[in-house]
Formats: sequence, C-alpha cells, structure tokens
Amino acid sequence: MLYSAKEYEDAIASYNKAVAIKVDDHEAWYNKACCYALQRNIEQAIANLQKAIILNPECREMAKTDSDFDAIRENERFQTLIQ
Repeated sequence: MLYSAKEYEDAIASYNKAVAIKVDDHEAWYNKACCYALQRNIEQAIANLQKAIILNPECREMAKTDSDFDAIRENERFQTLIQ
C-alpha cells in the first residue's frame, strides 16, 4: 500500500523489515529497487535489484520492462545488470 501511495521512504522501511525477517525474499529486494529507482537513487536501486536477481533470476526479465526503472533505464550499470 505504501508503494502504491508513493510513500517510497515508508515502503523501503517496510521492505527492510521484511528482509530482516526473511533475507531471501526476492520480492522485497525487487520492490526496494523499484522504490529507489523511482527516487532516482541509482546506487541503491542497482544494489537491491542485483540482490533480487541473485535470489530469483526472473527478476532480471521483469526489470527489463518494468516502468519503475524508466528513470534509470539508460544508466550503463543498470543496462549491464539486466543483460
């Protein structure tokens, strides 16, 4: 709900709690990456997306078309990560 309401800081805090409980929750890592990308925080978006991809390689395919990453899509490191 926080994500949908564009309360990205609160959503990130919630996802942090989720991964503290279940470190291999790829959805929480992916959603954190989305929030950071929407904030144009490239470093954190890439770091969290990388963790999500390690846990579930399907996240790579999702990120290729997810509009949440549009703000960082042209970044070279992002492009390397999703290839």
